[in-house]
Amino acid sequence: MDEITNKPDVKATIETPIPNASNTEDLCCTLIKDAVMNMAKQLGAVAVFTFGNVDIRPFRNLDIPVIDITQIRTILEKLTCLKNEKNENQFQIREIAEAIRTEADKNASLLMNAAAVEYSIGNIDYGIVIGLVRNQDSYSIVVHSMAENETVQILRECEKRVLPETFRNVLQLSLSIATKGREGKKIGTAFILGDEEEVLSRSHQMIINPFRGQDPNFDVNVNKKKYWETLTGFSQLDGVFIISKTGKVLSAGRYLDVDTRDIHIEKGLGTRHLSSASITRDTNAIAVAISESGGTIRVYMDGKEVIMIEPGASVVKIDGRLLQNSIS
Repeated sequence: MDEITNKPDVKATIETPIPNASNTEDLCCTLIKDAVMNMAKQLGAVAVFTFGNVDIRPFRNLDIPVIDITQIRTILEKLTCLKNEKNENQFQIREIAEAIRTEADKNASLLMNAAAVEYSIGNIDYGIVIGLVRNQDSYSIVVHSMAENETVQILRECEKRVLPETFRNVLQLSLSIATKGREGKKIGTAFILGDEEEVLSRSHQMIINPFRGQDPNFDVNVNKKKYWETLTGFSQLDGVFIISKTGKVLSAGRYLDVDTRDIHIEKGLGTRHLSSASITRDTNAIAVAISESGGTIRVYMDGKEVIMIEPGASVVKIDGRLLQNSIS
């Protein structure tokens, strides 16, 4: 009879080093950033936006703007709140899932708003933008096409009536006037862009036009930044600027002969804003008005306010919707 021998099973144990958490995070960051750069190149993106504490140095090789904007509220804050609540597990899971969904919506909405703001002031071109969002130690990537951005489409409608370069430069000049003024003094003025013949026929000079009879070789144009200091000086005059769709400054100190009935603007705004809105109802012009009191910039088209910018508060409103971003 064969002898039965009970032998203990022998198990081989292979020691696998646990990766250092810091190294894992560094590797994750590298892979995510590589993915964003590859996507940007493959999709022909016009900009990359970063949300949260993201090191943008690896993106320096991209030939497009990389813009860091205000950090958004993180899911971790929501999870921390849940830990302090006496909820059942299933309700916690439901809340966490809802927080993730809400955060995803926030990320997409924030990217859309940021793209609209940066496009409106000429910092980025029209096209696809990519957002890299960091919430504590987690990352997400958002891809957005401006073709689906309603606010950008409103801006592009403005640019159909005047050259995009003219519209954007007037916005930039308005931001400069609103934030810096003239020798520290706050200035209120308005620029009426495009449909110049019709606008001139519906207005008259309050003072001698400083731009009348310009030498053809001395064309004061808002698209030439060397003239911005001159325009800032003349912005202290009563009345408005009349600017052609190509950016040529035709007049300053102009009074608009318009019927302001049935024009509805925000309460507290003066006759400059009222007449600016009215001229856009009666013509195909675009009006950009700056409030002397607060430096707020408003853009009117077809008799309605379509863009509002508060430079000091970094607030933008487009077509009645409030956007926020750093636009200093």
